[in-house]
Amino acid sequence: MNLIRIALVALLPLPALAETLDGDLLAARMGAFMESEIEAGRIAGAVALAAQDGDVVLLRAYGTSDAGGTRQMQPDDLFRIASMTKSVVTLAAMMLVEEGRLALDAPIADHLPELAGLKMADGTDPARQPTVQDLMRHSGGFTYSAFGAADPALRKRYAEADLEQVRSDMTAEEMLTRLAGLPLAFEPGTRFEYSLGVDLLGFIVERIEGERLDAVLERRIFAPLGMDDTGFAVAAADVPRLAEVPQGDPMKPFTEGWMRVEKPRGEGYLSGGGGLVSTAADYLRFARMVMDGGELDGVRILSPASLRLMMSNHIAGMDGGPDGFTGPGYGFGLGFAVRLGDGGAIVPGSPGDANWSGLNGTTFTVDPEQEIVAILMAAAPTARNHLRFGFRNIVYGALHD
Repeated sequence: MNLIRIALVALLPLPALAETLDGDLLAARMGAFMESEIEAGRIAGAVALAAQDGDVVLLRAYGTSDAGGTRQMQPDDLFRIASMTKSVVTLAAMMLVEEGRLALDAPIADHLPELAGLKMADGTDPARQPTVQDLMRHSGGFTYSAFGAADPALRKRYAEADLEQVRSDMTAEEMLTRLAGLPLAFEPGTRFEYSLGVDLLGFIVERIEGERLDAVLERRIFAPLGMDDTGFAVAAADVPRLAEVPQGDPMKPFTEGWMRVEKPRGEGYLSGGGGLVSTAADYLRFARMVMDGGELDGVRILSPASLRLMMSNHIAGMDGGPDGFTGPGYGFGLGFAVRLGDGGAIVPGSPGDANWSGLNGTTFTVDPEQEIVAILMAAAPTARNHLRFGFRNIVYGALHD
């Protein structure tokens, strides 16, 4: 019997040769890229991190971190991670799904009755109301004020209602009241339209848990994973570590107005769609947990089955997609963009890799096939797409058999 077993094993195909990140090449190319970006005035500074198979291959800071360009960037500096918050909050909601306390197909009005009976722009009822899954995959019929395919007149009404708290704080209840007075941008479930839906998901998490979102995330994700520098506000002593958008960036008033993190928001709602501050090392803890099937250093956060669901494409057959954020070749799961294959993509990667980015200039990639986590932290909203694609090209260009 043992001889038969040995013979069968010998007939199995050999695994593909592993590709390894060349740390020296990565450091040299990344340093040259960052130096050129700083000299061109597109960024003041950045922190780049790349890890493979649990080992940090690159963690370096470049340039300066303050708006005046006088403070040297440090590897542990804090960044407004904007929409990288969405992946964290969506995962927190999936923890409730696992526990039977939340259902993906539940109408959001089950938890947010303020949004019952939403209408289309012509006053008619949609074919169905938005669900929890719609919030996670951006198909709920909501939008953002600053960008999107929705009618510009509707996006203007979003801006006038200040739903994103760019000008002033408001409670979750006030935000829901204002949103309820606006029509849906699209029929739910028919289009990927990037939106404030994950803010609504954060409200649902708060109502189920009976706590503010910061307390929920601290108890359920940040403390268990040892993410000590991640939260919705920066302690006074740590404000000098907070990277600032340079004065010349035209998006500075919007992004830093939206993400006011220098002190607690008081009664203002905590943005599950864009409110967190973190460091590269802290976000590495979260990303490694995702790559390792929901567990890190013996602490389980989510089941592998739930993560497979999150990192599968949930927008097949819909209009729109995340191309403007990821380039072509990606669909969208629950909280993450997911790579559908190699054909058509403009950046290297592996089928099934997951990523997302932040409006303020941050991005991350989780590649289970190559066991890579790559994170770029910058405060450069105008240059964000250029940076995220260049960063990814350099990381994957350092792979060797």
